[in-house]
Amino acid sequence: MKKSIDVEHELNLIKALFFLFGLLIMSWVPRFPEVKANLRLTNGEFGSLVSMGAIGNLVALFTVGHLVHKYGARWMLHIGALLLAISLVSLTHTTSSLFFLLFIIIQGGAISAFHISINAQGFFYQDRTKKQIITLLSGFWSSGALISSIIAGLLVDRVALGTYTNVLSLLCFLLMTLIISKVSPNLVKADETPDSEHRARDMFKGFTIDRQVSAALLLVIMLEYAVSDWAAIYVKEDMKIAGGIHTLPYILFTLAMIIGRLNLHNLLPRYTIDFLVVRASLLSGLSIIAGIIAVSIVGTANKTLVIVILSISFTIAGLGSSFLGPSVMNAANTRSKFPSSVVIGQIGVINIALVFVVRWVIAWTAQATSLSIALLIPAVMLLTVPYFAKIFKNV
Repeated sequence: MKKSIDVEHELNLIKALFFLFGLLIMSWVPRFPEVKANLRLTNGEFGSLVSMGAIGNLVALFTVGHLVHKYGARWMLHIGALLLAISLVSLTHTTSSLFFLLFIIIQGGAISAFHISINAQGFFYQDRTKKQIITLLSGFWSSGALISSIIAGLLVDRVALGTYTNVLSLLCFLLMTLIISKVSPNLVKADETPDSEHRARDMFKGFTIDRQVSAALLLVIMLEYAVSDWAAIYVKEDMKIAGGIHTLPYILFTLAMIIGRLNLHNLLPRYTIDFLVVRASLLSGLSIIAGIIAVSIVGTANKTLVIVILSISFTIAGLGSSFLGPSVMNAANTRSKFPSSVVIGQIGVINIALVFVVRWVIAWTAQATSLSIALLIPAVMLLTVPYFAKIFKNV
């Protein structure tokens, strides 16, 4: 058996895994217009197809939390990394909607499996060291997503989509495999107590829904989903801004999220988390609404002004929404009696189902009206977050 590594080294390795996780799964998002063109689909059809990853999400969320609790995190991380790489390559090469559907489901399952396993490790570290790191780790995930967006933006029209994802998938998979092996002595171990199997069954039978946490999580994360799904398409197709510059609002949104997540700890000594959540959710929602209304008034003739307005709007929105999702997950873990891996799975099941519905609503609103109107939906949702601020008491 390998010797355990010190907690500082462990934290650095976990940070690296979060970074590579974000880098890998978000690497194709800024190039969604190319993927949609390959499949020859409308906005509504493409958005509906992408949202089918929720099927894989649900399968993983129902099972992986208990598998991590019973068998440990190591093999779930290895399997998740492999399937993430395979699915990304497949999704960016195919021109078949049926083939795309198959691998978007596989990718959804792989994302949830890796998400549950790596966040369970984060909570395991947090419980052992008494250091609040979940929001910090989310910042490293967002850093990976940002770097991925910048690379994708720079390589648009220069490197073929398939070549780009082939190289990136292989590199990320090899690095993730190496890091998982190095951190394995400190990973969540299998529960070897005699009644472990009984307790796992009880936890599955005792599936509970924290309605307030589930509602709050849906409200705070939908903007991030919508920006990931539609920002690049919105700027390129609706605002008529072509080339790599169309990814700028998304990049700035992600950069602002990183800054917010990495610096939340500086605010906590002076402000309570519920105070910060209320102000940040209102700031984020109002910023997107103001930006979309402003560019609708300005029109697409002055492209420089449009990109400036959207860049400012998305930056403020990213900063405001940066720590909301991780904070809700922290509240969910604090309010539950179950192990963190099971909490993540349970809260994820209902959330993925709700996200699936809202993503369809956004996609078909975009098809029936415009992306400008569709993107207002998650912004308005953020304005209702203050009604759920009480879940952050005692967090």
